[in-house]
Amino acid sequence: MRLRQAEQLRRDGKFDAAQTICESLIRDYPDYMGAHYELGRICVAKKNHDGAFNHLSRAAMLNPRDWMTLMALAEVCLELGGVEMAALALEQARAIKPQDAIILKTLGQIYHQEGEYERAKEVFHQAVALEPNLLPAIMGLGFTCVDVGQYAEAVEVYKSIITRGMSGLSVLYAFTNIPSAFVNVDLLAELDKLPRNQTEGDPALEETAALVRVKALDKAGCHAEAWQLLASVNRVLFLAMQENLRFSTERQRATLTKLGGHPVKAVGDSWDRRQPITLFILGPSRSGKTTMEQLVATLDGVKRGYESPSVLKAIRRTFQSAGLLTRDYFEMLPAELYPQCRDTYLVELARRVGSARVFTDTNPWHIFDAYLLASTFPNVRFIFLKRNLEDNILRTYQRRYTSAHAYSYDVGAARDHIAWYHQMTHLMAQKFPDIVRVIDYEDMVANPAAAVHVAADLCGLPKTDVPLPEVGDDRGCAEPYHDFITAELSR
Repeated sequence: MRLRQAEQLRRDGKFDAAQTICESLIRDYPDYMGAHYELGRICVAKKNHDGAFNHLSRAAMLNPRDWMTLMALAEVCLELGGVEMAALALEQARAIKPQDAIILKTLGQIYHQEGEYERAKEVFHQAVALEPNLLPAIMGLGFTCVDVGQYAEAVEVYKSIITRGMSGLSVLYAFTNIPSAFVNVDLLAELDKLPRNQTEGDPALEETAALVRVKALDKAGCHAEAWQLLASVNRVLFLAMQENLRFSTERQRATLTKLGGHPVKAVGDSWDRRQPITLFILGPSRSGKTTMEQLVATLDGVKRGYESPSVLKAIRRTFQSAGLLTRDYFEMLPAELYPQCRDTYLVELARRVGSARVFTDTNPWHIFDAYLLASTFPNVRFIFLKRNLEDNILRTYQRRYTSAHAYSYDVGAARDHIAWYHQMTHLMAQKFPDIVRVIDYEDMVANPAAAVHVAADLCGLPKTDVPLPEVGDDRGCAEPYHDFITAELSR
């Protein structure tokens, strides 16, 4: 009866009172599984994810066959960044209850976070088939379509939410990550339909609503108004991210110095046919990496990895197994641990690549460790994308990122970052001519077949005559904004 009282208090939002009851129960009955589970749910509601993990893992220990506990534990692990731990808990839950839409939705979120987008899309579809109005699963399906470059399908997914009367600001905001040519929704009209408390009264909501309005104005050709509104939003964000920008700029400077001043030799020059190839498709944000990956994937034996976390996992696990503080940066790893990092990566690569011969990776941050990857990992290849500077600046400036990318919120900082990326690209091509190719975005759009042939030659794959996917043409997108960009750069 006390536990049911605590559950009702939690549902009513009276978290402190509910917590007091559960803590009292656990003091009296330390192995009371239900109290640990309920206290874990209360901690989740209070955003105390460490506390939630402690109690939910204890509940799972007491009853490892309770699928609700396993599912709640998986969601907390995701919040804490423990993706693989979350997957283990969720796979157990799915084995117990295979047709549960919430389990499938959460599993889709895990696959998405791991960059396994095909699997994510499959389970999101399954979840929506079981519960057609499960908004997180529908949104997850849309996000996944965007990440793999299936923009028309993503638009239809988001439009289905609007058609069902489930639209909200987050749904309209999702359209801002889709190229305007695919967006066939009147975003301004849909924005005006939302209650004012969904778009006003909170800085975060007002910022999100402004970005939706920017997208709509841009598509309508109201470029001056769109630029003015976007600049006002970005200015605030840029000022708040100065520390991030300073760190990133210093790291860029140090990486350029290391690559330019140190002799390096690629282990990838010697081709080990027993191992698959990792093809890193790199370039500044919004330079066409996803499009190039779509084209490369038409070749036989290619497995798309998208922005794979595999290298990051290898780096972090090498730090951890050596008893060092966990770090994300290859350049901070002691050189004597490079072989261990290589071997750890090859295990992860084998798990992901399956029977394919080439595994692609489009994570743009690999530019910082590209020279180390080339000189440490076997069978790596690089294709670097370059794009017209103004077009690249505009698309970067219009993009809203979940973290980092401080440079994107200022035109001058975006220009400097892209220029640095191009410097790194040219140095990589000079240092590693046998394993590096550079492709201009404009050339890829004009002649996609030629771009595919470059990739085939680089990776030793047979050329095919299969139809290529339609390549969007975003060349010249900055022309309506030329004067605004020039004015910002001249300050």
